[in-house]
Amino acid sequence: MQKLYEVAGQVMGFFDAFKGSQPAIDNEKILIVRGRSRSVIPLDQFHEKINEIGEILGGKEVTSDEKIRDILELGDKHIQSKEEPTTAVDSHGFTRMKKELEGMGLVVEYKVFELPDCDVIIAIWEDKHELPPLYVEVTVSDNER
Repeated sequence: MQKLYEVAGQVMGFFDAFKGSQPAIDNEKILIVRGRSRSVIPLDQFHEKINEIGEILGGKEVTSDEKIRDILELGDKHIQSKEEPTTAVDSHGFTRMKKELEGMGLVVEYKVFELPDCDVIIAIWEDKHELPPLYVEVTVSDNER
């Protein structure tokens, strides 16, 4: 579990979103943390910044839709392992979330990375006029390898 916290902490610290960040889901297999930062990233640097933190973490970017779906399904399994019932995760959820946020005037970028012990999904979004806050969500899931 310590590894999940360390990875999430590195991501939140990188985006200066650690202060006030809170876990949305926290169990022994998955950690989802959401936060926001008063910092602003120029929109044309979103892709570069997520790649930069992916490299810092030692992750390999996942680009295959099938592999991303597998990672999301495993994450859903980890969420379902909590005692509280949850609804099934939609494998198109990130795409839908991105479209909904963009419809509200936000710019969204997300990427999936594989690390030796876990999978990491990093999503960031901010106003299209580059106004704060910058929102950050990181999902760190045990990959059972």
